[in-house]
Amino acid sequence: MNKFVGITDTCVVRYWTKHNIPPVAARYLGAPIHPIRPKIVHTLAHRDKNTLWWRVSVNKLLPYKRVVRSWCARRVRIAFEEALKQHGLDRLGKRIPESSAQKNLTGSMEIYIQVPCVVQSFEDIRKDANKVMAELMAHQSAQESASPNTQTPR
Repeated sequence: MNKFVGITDTCVVRYWTKHNIPPVAARYLGAPIHPIRPKIVHTLAHRDKNTLWWRVSVNKLLPYKRVVRSWCARRVRIAFEEALKQHGLDRLGKRIPESSAQKNLTGSMEIYIQVPCVVQSFEDIRKDANKVMAELMAHQSAQESASPNTQTPR
C-alpha cells in the first residue's frame, strides 16, 4: 500500500492509493443490526473506485464551537478543491481535460485540520493546500515512474 503524509501549519494530509472506509461508515458496518447498515453497505459497494475519496476532519478543533469547526472545515475544503483544480483535477481527482495522458488521482485522502487554522488567513490556507497537493502529485509521479512497466513485450 502506497502512503503519503503531508504536514503544514494548517493541516496534516494522509493519502493512500487504496480506498479506505470512512470512520463513520466503519462504525455502522461494525454494528450488524444497525438499521442504516444496509444503506452504508450498498453505498460503499457502488461507490466509484476510479475517484479520490477525501474528507476533512476537525477532531483537533473540538474545544471550539461547532460554528468555528464548520467554518474551518469549509475553508480547508474550498482551498483543497482549488488546489486540485490548479493541478488539473476536479474535486473527485479526475483529470479535467479527460484526454490527458496522466492518470486520475485515486485512493483515499484524509485532511486533519490543525489548531492554527482558526487564526490563519484564507490565503495561507490556500498556500498550504497548494504545497501539499504539489508534494502529493510529485510523490504520485515518482511512484508511477518507479513502478515496473506492465506492458507485455512484442
